[in-house]
Amino acid sequence: MSRARFAFAAHPDAIGDLRELPDEIRDLALLELQNLVHGSDDCLPLKGRLAGFHKVYVDPAVSYRMVIQFRPAPPTSTHKREIYLVAAGAREDYAVYLAAHLRTGLNQATETDSATEARVQAARSRSPHTVDQTASLPAAAPAATHPTASVSRKAPLR
Repeated sequence: MSRARFAFAAHPDAIGDLRELPDEIRDLALLELQNLVHGSDDCLPLKGRLAGFHKVYVDPAVSYRMVIQFRPAPPTSTHKREIYLVAAGAREDYAVYLAAHLRTGLNQATETDSATEARVQAARSRSPHTVDQTASLPAAAPAATHPTASVSRKAPLR
């Protein structure tokens, strides 16, 4: 086997993730990690809150994923870069991505992705085709006269 191109490190909880995978899926995940360390680029970049991280498909049915990051290796390493495993698990309900997001740090939790920001701006904006309701009201609307002894329309309290 060839010499490893990258060092390897993992978040402590990601090791637990690997242990919790079904046996056959865990074997495939370890094989994928080995391939990555030896230079495989069989991963896809993530967007949004996990920008800068990559997803790795583990099984042929693509039901399980790993989230990794390519980052500089520690100064004591013989490699310049390392593969950092952040999370491994089921894709269902985006569980693996949620776990990765929670483990990746503080500043990402406060950032808003551009798609969400665009939806918020659209929701707050007004259509230029709407009629301004305040302009159609007369400037000084006469006050309605109410008798001082009006009958209450509320139901009596019980």
